[in-house]
Amino acid sequence: MIKLDDDISATSLIGNLPDVSQNISKLLEDEGHIKEIIIPFVPSEVGFGIYKISNEKENLSALQLHAKYSKLKLKGFFSEEFKLFSVAIAEGISFAKMPLVGEYLKDYSISTIELVYLSQKEKIFTNERMKLINGAKKNFIDSTIWLNKEKLSISKGFNAGMILENGKEEQKITFPGFDLNGIKFPGLSVHSDSTKKNNKSTSGIIQKEEAKKQSLVKINEVKPSIENHQINIAISADFNIGPFGLQLVGLGIQVPFSVFQNFSLEKLWKEIQFYLNGLAIIYDTPTLSIAGSFLRETNNGIEEYNGLLTFRFAKIEVVAIGSYLKTPRYSSLFAFGYLGIPLPIDPSFYIHGFALGFGLNRDFVMPNITEVPDFPLIKIVHQGGLKPGDNIKKIFQDLNRYLPASENSYVIIAGIKFDSYKMIFTTGILALAFGNKTSLNLLGLSTMKLEGVYNFEFAFSMRADLEEGTFLARGQLTDNTYVLLPQLKLTGGFALGMWLKGEMTGDFVFTLGGYHPNFKAPAHYPNNTPRLEYSFNLGSVQFYGKAYFALTPSCIMAGMAGGLKLVLDGRKLYAEIGILFNADFIISWKPFYYQAEVNVQIYAKVILDVWLFSINQSFNLTAKLQLEGPDFRGIATFKVVGYELEVKFGNHDKRINKSLSKEEFVSDFLADQSKILTYNISSGIIKRVKDTYGVESVVVNPKTFALEIYSEIPITEINGEKLITENKNTHNIYPVCTESIQLDNKLILSVKGTGNHFSSFKGSPILKSVPTSIWNNTNEISSNDEIFSNSKLLKDVSKGLRLEFSTIECEINSTSVSMYDICLKNYHDSFMSNKIAHKEGQAKPNNGIMKIFEILDEGEIDYHDLENSIDIYKYKKKSLGKYQIV
Repeated sequence: MIKLDDDISATSLIGNLPDVSQNISKLLEDEGHIKEIIIPFVPSEVGFGIYKISNEKENLSALQLHAKYSKLKLKGFFSEEFKLFSVAIAEGISFAKMPLVGEYLKDYSISTIELVYLSQKEKIFTNERMKLINGAKKNFIDSTIWLNKEKLSISKGFNAGMILENGKEEQKITFPGFDLNGIKFPGLSVHSDSTKKNNKSTSGIIQKEEAKKQSLVKINEVKPSIENHQINIAISADFNIGPFGLQLVGLGIQVPFSVFQNFSLEKLWKEIQFYLNGLAIIYDTPTLSIAGSFLRETNNGIEEYNGLLTFRFAKIEVVAIGSYLKTPRYSSLFAFGYLGIPLPIDPSFYIHGFALGFGLNRDFVMPNITEVPDFPLIKIVHQGGLKPGDNIKKIFQDLNRYLPASENSYVIIAGIKFDSYKMIFTTGILALAFGNKTSLNLLGLSTMKLEGVYNFEFAFSMRADLEEGTFLARGQLTDNTYVLLPQLKLTGGFALGMWLKGEMTGDFVFTLGGYHPNFKAPAHYPNNTPRLEYSFNLGSVQFYGKAYFALTPSCIMAGMAGGLKLVLDGRKLYAEIGILFNADFIISWKPFYYQAEVNVQIYAKVILDVWLFSINQSFNLTAKLQLEGPDFRGIATFKVVGYELEVKFGNHDKRINKSLSKEEFVSDFLADQSKILTYNISSGIIKRVKDTYGVESVVVNPKTFALEIYSEIPITEINGEKLITENKNTHNIYPVCTESIQLDNKLILSVKGTGNHFSSFKGSPILKSVPTSIWNNTNEISSNDEIFSNSKLLKDVSKGLRLEFSTIECEINSTSVSMYDICLKNYHDSFMSNKIAHKEGQAKPNNGIMKIFEILDEGEIDYHDLENSIDIYKYKKKSLGKYQIV
């Protein structure tokens, strides 16, 4: 009999079987094979017991079992009210022998670890019964871990706890709700004289905040795997102690399968191996910050080596990032450096530092606008280096995702960090990618903050792909944006896209806050642009406002919405009143057509519950207005208390004219007739010259010369004598106007000069996309549904011609001449002929020159015919007395 508490006692019958494994080993001495299989799983000691725990009013009965191994202790407790099972280590664990990080943690060790699983019936117990149950639990757990001032700290489900020793100090670390995806331990207790002086409530808040800031351990990932006849368990965790932080990535425990042959815990402990993929060390104080990290991984046969070093002292910051990837065919390198030295150029442009980087065999992938704040280079430069809690594995994973290995691709990166009037702080990165394809990328983050008044955080990005001919710019307020109060949120974004090449040539879009609710945006349009919105929620008072605007080749869209809700929630009375409003407009421009819908809803709800009486009443008024035009008309609909009233106005019998007259079409789209047909020498210009009369001529390089002719009206046929063009558009094209007929627009070309044909030229049509609101191929006006479907472009329409010179192979022949002819005649090439011509001239012999150039021996020259001087050329001997001249 033992005393558990002042008024609680336990009566027990306990049995213990010591030396179990030794006794069974003797029994199976002749059964060698069976013995090898069974003995590793047999405990060294087994115990059991029957308990009756009681006080003066209540009692409960339970069964207890336990087993002891050399390294583990198992215990179970079973009663009608609850069941408890625990696993504890039998000896402590020291961190001093850990690879790489052991020297940093040599003062730390774990003296006790216990995992507890508690299953308890969902039942309301009396206070007396609960006291007995808790007393029983205390008897079957490690009281040094789970009791704090006699108060039990285990909960239903999995519980884990340990005692961490740092020198002579001990710290209890417990947590309920075991979760391997992210375990957060409470921090070390903070002892401060100033804390004791505060009142109870203030002291509690400070301790909670300190515990939150100084989380001692956080497990980020547990990744088990089986590979090469080994069991691997990789753990990534953070350790934070004051200003010092340590992060381990892929701290691995490796257990070979051979351990399970003749298994024993001693053999397991000897053959278990540790490894580490990476680590980060951080020391962060207000005056000095130093951080370094290294990560090595192998993914799909590709080895990755990543490193990061940051240093900050006073106003000086240095950040260096490196990444090296080795693939079977090539190596890839990326390096980035940031030097933070203040340069006070002007209060409106105060530079904090510059960045420069490059990538060999690296491409650049523009992140989504919502990912810009966490883009590794932006994040590290903007926040001034690596911070405690930053996940280095994710940083490097993102780095290699946005800058992936790509053979024959190269990246040059420049960055800047600056502020304007100490109010707006901006970090910008400019990346030029070239090699396989060329693109210009700009992205960054701007913040404007006044503590307690407002906080704006704006992410922006811009990408110009020169190969694909696309331009896309985006900007968006992040979730950290508010005004006056954190509850008064602001959101919103914009997007601008233009397509200059390929299938989408001529398409464009601009939006503030997104699109019309019924508009089906094409796949290449920027999507998920948030509404320009403010929202305020203070419980009893809630209101919001939204707006958007968008422009496409087919239409203009705009809309707004708003709402206000007031709530009174008392013990007996609940009342709610609200006003909701939204309006959406879409305007088809050229020809002009508009459609609008406005909805207003007013509602009220009252619930009163007083003694025997209950009142539940609601009121709802809805008004809807639909408009369209020109020839203005609409429908107004009212709904109240289950009744509906519809009012029409305007002429609904007349068909709305959505097309333009021919005169309107010409004046709107072809106003300046002098610019309907234009030309431009797009390449090959060497210089421009003027003669004595002031007439200008253009000198061009025929190899790179290109003349481009543009027409505002689509071209249906191109004619020129001996002009051969590539594939040209064969669309049936109609102008969108009344009584339009199929377009017939011929481009006729001629050449003036000695040759009056195009045999020396090659031509290729310039194909673009045009809005179907101006040109289409059906001679039909677009329906309302088509406006919402997509950008409505007529593709591959011929809008011009590109002329270049043909590549002509000219053969120049060599001529065989005698020495007499060479010395007598000056040979020259003719600009107009591929033959070698000569001009008559006088020559006289010059023995010295002949000998110097070793053309002929002196005895071989016939001096009788040589007169005057001679011109020296380069010769190639063909046969005696004959030479080649080119």
